[in-house]
Amino acid sequence: MKAIVGFLLLFCSVSAKSQNVENHQVEPKGAYKEINTERDSKIMEQLMSESFAQKQSLIDSVQKNPNIYIPPVLYALSYALFQQNKKDDAIYWFYLAQLRARYDVNRCTDKTASAAQYNQLFGPSINEYAFANLDLLEKIIPKIIIFVENNEELYDQRWINLSGMDAMSASLAGKAEPKKLSIDKAQWPKIKSETIKDYSDGFNEALASYKKKN
Repeated sequence: MKAIVGFLLLFCSVSAKSQNVENHQVEPKGAYKEINTERDSKIMEQLMSESFAQKQSLIDSVQKNPNIYIPPVLYALSYALFQQNKKDDAIYWFYLAQLRARYDVNRCTDKTASAAQYNQLFGPSINEYAFANLDLLEKIIPKIIIFVENNEELYDQRWINLSGMDAMSASLAGKAEPKKLSIDKAQWPKIKSETIKDYSDGFNEALASYKKKN
């Protein structure tokens, strides 16, 4: 399996700005080879395609079963909805993806792993719309927090490891040293709770700052 290090987009030309994402493909080694993102990468490609015939049914399917997909799929879903002018729904899925991605980063042992590229890729238009409609945003964020608190992540959280330097170093070296990719599962509930709190606090601070400036 080929993994995309840094971006999990197998290939895509994105957004109305025609922003191209360059792919850097390497062969994962050791435990990283067990991380299978092929299905999710294909779904992302289809969600972002303007010509995929079954796109609407795929959008509906992802919305009905969000817990089985890695956060980048939800980022791509937000993009697809925004393109359909379903901007309120796009906001919901974008920020839900953001929160879940942050949780995955926080339970990853590689501290260089990051989901920032997805926020940079999908965020500008959605953030602009969201902060132009603060009443809507203030209603959506609590709903997202409630959803994440009450739903279990059923995907392989190790997808985030593929964005880190450990995965890249292992691939370039031709082997991976045995190591744990994620923090002990017993600590996940605490990590999740702290992540949600930090996210909520950060949102409230950003909102207060934005209102003060405007």
